[in-house]
Amino acid sequence: MTEVKLGIVGLGNWGDRLAGAVARIEGASLEMCFARSLESRSRFSKAHGCEPARSMDALVAAPLDGILVATPHSTHRDVVGQLAVAGRNIMVEKPLALSVSDARACVRAADEAGIILQVAHYRRRLGATRALRRAIDDGRLGTVHALDGWFSRVWGPQADRPWRDDPDESPLGGMTALGVHIVDNFHYLAGPISRVSCFSKQIEGVTGIDDITTAMFEFESGPVGRLGTSLRVPFHATTAVFGSEASAWSSDDGTRFLVQNRDDREAHAEDVEPVDGVVANLTAFCESLRTGSRPETGGREGFAVVAVMDAMRRSAVAGGAVVEVESF
Repeated sequence: MTEVKLGIVGLGNWGDRLAGAVARIEGASLEMCFARSLESRSRFSKAHGCEPARSMDALVAAPLDGILVATPHSTHRDVVGQLAVAGRNIMVEKPLALSVSDARACVRAADEAGIILQVAHYRRRLGATRALRRAIDDGRLGTVHALDGWFSRVWGPQADRPWRDDPDESPLGGMTALGVHIVDNFHYLAGPISRVSCFSKQIEGVTGIDDITTAMFEFESGPVGRLGTSLRVPFHATTAVFGSEASAWSSDDGTRFLVQNRDDREAHAEDVEPVDGVVANLTAFCESLRTGSRPETGGREGFAVVAVMDAMRRSAVAGGAVVEVESF
């Protein structure tokens, strides 16, 4: 197997998580790291056995097969643009960007450079979410009528990562950290979302970001959906599909698959393979680097999620008005 040599920019908590995942992938190695802080570079390089780059330019110039981007959301356009111009393949954390214009610029930069751009929407890869997709494809659920999702955890204030409590970096509260995963799940299961109505507000005012965000969706393929997300209430992560013949759930953050047939009074569990989504996402990135194959969650998939997030934000500002989702 050809060894894939990776670099990383952004060395905070999630950078450590990515480094740990790379260490678990056969045929992949983390060779170089960069952050603006010398202290961060020194700590990270010692912890993960990689070379600290003196500058971003040094990271870009290094003989690496791909670079992982785990910097704050607002920096993605500039970082992706710099890497793409240099011909570097990229795996960027979600969301791809915070605006439609920035997301479009990222995709176009990658297209023009002919490089691989993968966005880390990894929860569609979890065992129970894959099982949901199979249940739709084999007709087990019948006609899909609705989708439902919720993703929350108690998270904040973030003293060591204050940017996450900044409403400019985290619009719609938990949407940028958590809810975008469910939006990508929805796209994976039912296709593009065409219209959105959203409410987002503070209740306790623990930080500057919204405490709760809820939205209703209409899919181009016909079904409707709803999503709730929060960084202020206990952990819960689920994606559900309701069909004419059965309903099914990717529950407990993709680890449990539940099915309820139309004549059943309650759901029953079925076995699914446990999957570490972060490792699966990076494994897929390495495979694309080896083969040149298009990522499952590439730039356009990342753009589609940002477009929904943008429509949600416009709807919330307009008091829940129905807003059309912009296409690429």
